[in-house]
Amino acid sequence: MSYDVIVLGSINLDVKTLVAKFPNYKDTASAKSIEMIPGGKGSNQAVAVSRLGGDIAFVGAVGQDSAGQQMIQNLESHGVETDFIKRSSSEGTGTFLVMLDEIGENTMIGTLGANDTLTKEDIDHAMDQLDAPVFLLQMETSKESITAALDKAKEKGMYIILDPAPANGYFEAALPYADCVTPNQQETEKITGIKVNNVDDAIEAAKIITGKGAKSVVIKMGANGNLVYQNGETEYIESHKVKSVDTVGAGDTFAGGLAVHYAKNKNLVEAVKFANKAAAIKVSRMGGQDAIPTVEELAQKI
Repeated sequence: MSYDVIVLGSINLDVKTLVAKFPNYKDTASAKSIEMIPGGKGSNQAVAVSRLGGDIAFVGAVGQDSAGQQMIQNLESHGVETDFIKRSSSEGTGTFLVMLDEIGENTMIGTLGANDTLTKEDIDHAMDQLDAPVFLLQMETSKESITAALDKAKEKGMYIILDPAPANGYFEAALPYADCVTPNQQETEKITGIKVNNVDDAIEAAKIITGKGAKSVVIKMGANGNLVYQNGETEYIESHKVKSVDTVGAGDTFAGGLAVHYAKNKNLVEAVKFANKAAAIKVSRMGGQDAIPTVEELAQKI
């Protein structure tokens, strides 16, 4: 079966709280609101690919619980192929607590649950039946599943986009597989030891990352734009100036936009510009996956 993009990644139930400010250690605080929404980096990225115009198949895992069923129904409602999502009998669906403050910044803590049960056999079963020009993954499932998927994607000649998030899931052996790595500032520091404060820092860090085996790098600097480094050349892409109200899922929206645009056009710089627009719209409005813009909105709003 052929698609524009195949995504391997996490599926979580997010319990999202809006707070005036993050509570101090040992404090008890009241939230302005609490809601339960579909989340997980993989799930967000898969929905972003679909909403931004791509045909998408998703490889992941949920528990055999009501949350898992809800997550699958949500993905299907967004046009995501879910036939290759495992229903784990040993672990429940991943769950994360998300705190969002008044300026749109977030802090998260959670459990991977079923995401961590994916095995090499699960991956081989799915990947043997799937094909696409682009394979997109993060590092929020088991290390075994990530390694197996990278092997299969490379064997099939797919363009591999690695989002090295979360930072605590990163392992260096994944880098040589990647045609494009897309770290944010925190992840860049984790990989290279360089704190990215400006474009020169980003260039230095990108050179280190390609030195570790990645073919190209997109360093995401949030409101300070993006640095694209490929074939020894750099291009800086400015961010769109919007009022940020909710940063949850912005990086995932960027990843989905990058993947689908590259799958259709094979131009990394133009794909970054497209992804940049999509992420800017996402941060400018409250919400989860329903706040990810569609390809039609992208043409109209920016």
